[in-house]
Amino acid sequence: MVKKADLYEKNKYENTSFPFEIYYVKKYSMTPLGRGFDNLHWHEEIQYTVAIQGDLTIQINGQSYLLKEGEAIFINSQYLHITKQMNETGRYFSINFSTKLLSFFLGSLMEQEYVVPYVNDYLLPVIIFEPEVAWKEQVLKKLFEIEAIYSSKTDFAWQYKISSLLCQIWYLILSNAEVKQKANINLLKKKQERIQLLVDYVKNHFTEELSIEDIAEAAHISVSECNRCFKQYTDYSPYEYLIQYRISEASALLLQSDQTIDNIAIKTGFNDTSSFIRAFKKRIGLTPLKYRKSHS
Repeated sequence: MVKKADLYEKNKYENTSFPFEIYYVKKYSMTPLGRGFDNLHWHEEIQYTVAIQGDLTIQINGQSYLLKEGEAIFINSQYLHITKQMNETGRYFSINFSTKLLSFFLGSLMEQEYVVPYVNDYLLPVIIFEPEVAWKEQVLKKLFEIEAIYSSKTDFAWQYKISSLLCQIWYLILSNAEVKQKANINLLKKKQERIQLLVDYVKNHFTEELSIEDIAEAAHISVSECNRCFKQYTDYSPYEYLIQYRISEASALLLQSDQTIDNIAIKTGFNDTSSFIRAFKKRIGLTPLKYRKSHS
């Protein structure tokens, strides 16, 4: 398993006794706050993402999947994933929940036979639920039913209804999905650990003057392998990932502090203010000052 560091997301729940949450995501906002669009991460929870407006491109363990409006996708526990493309007005919601809700009780036969092997050993593939396939259409209906129940929270014992629907969906998946072989588990874990090391290094040293050689050395790999790894898991080159991360940190400082543009440029690793402004405008579409004013 990838170590719990910058790529790891710890989901927060309204009530820890019911480890379930739905995240509503737009391109530039997310409710409740979490790891939204264009943010590589993994978590221990199972996730179902549903495209409710516009198509999405999602990368999972370095492979891209097109999710059309009205479709959903299954992302297993511990899988690295990132939403890479969506429309300016696109919207989706992600259902995240602990596998405990599928186990009935700790150490149960259901947990040992039908949950742990499929979660911990990466046996289940990524699944896209299209309405054209009968059993997948059933899953879609249940996902939308779960969202409706959770958004209102007015039904009697609504938590129980959601838990029941999650188990029904899990049964449909286990009954119909093609189970993968265990042969590539170690390779998958090795790749995840490698990108974790690379991303950790960028995030811990982004204020410094970094070269691709510096980043590659963090994982003891060649520059060419470093490039391949970043492109596979983030769709960015190492250099572009570094700039994107600096811009992300600068965006937060612009909105959360009254520091000058010059100070923010220096604090986020840019050599001078003009290069910071150019990089920011190229990726955000606004100058830092206009960005701050538009969100004030």
